[in-house]
Amino acid sequence: MGARRKTTLAVIGAFLAGSLLLALCFIYAASLLVVETSPVRADAGLVLAGDFTRALYAADLYQQGYVPTIWLSRPERERSLQQLDALGVPYPRQEEVSRTILLQKGVSPDRIEMYGHEEVSTIEEARAAAEYLERRPDVRSLLLITSRFHVRRAEAIFRAVLRPDIQIHAVGTPYDGFVVDRWWSDRNSARQVVLETAKLLLFWVYTEF
Repeated sequence: MGARRKTTLAVIGAFLAGSLLLALCFIYAASLLVVETSPVRADAGLVLAGDFTRALYAADLYQQGYVPTIWLSRPERERSLQQLDALGVPYPRQEEVSRTILLQKGVSPDRIEMYGHEEVSTIEEARAAAEYLERRPDVRSLLLITSRFHVRRAEAIFRAVLRPDIQIHAVGTPYDGFVVDRWWSDRNSARQVVLETAKLLLFWVYTEF
């Protein structure tokens, strides 16, 4: 077999192997993102902003005795909603919706705490939580409550930002409606896969350098 033919076959083989790898990464992208973890008892449950289904699960964990109190962050108001505010059109803030969910599901009002102000990212939520923890020396462990596709990045960010003596554990809400199999056929799941993959890669690059 000639050297040129061997080179051609090697190139074709590499191309096919690369194509197969890309296809597998595409098919299993959602599975690689999703982390299914069991809850553990903690001094407080911290609901990350972004999806009201996280508050639904937080209420369950409260009722099951995993957390005695629940923290809600105050995320930045979306620009479109700011326009409604300017027009005087009433539309509840995200933390208000989450608080109402908790109350409707039996969480005592004195067990709901608000922290932070106008956070725009998970990193900013972690920084706000770190500041809030300085005023709460009684809290030494946090149970982060987020979406299943967000568990890995959320836990990594909070571990990087918070003091090392604070125990961190993250769980994903089973109510998030995220489609793992054939994620590309569900518009919301496809959007989350693309966004979360990009955010996770950026976080790894940021922490590396």
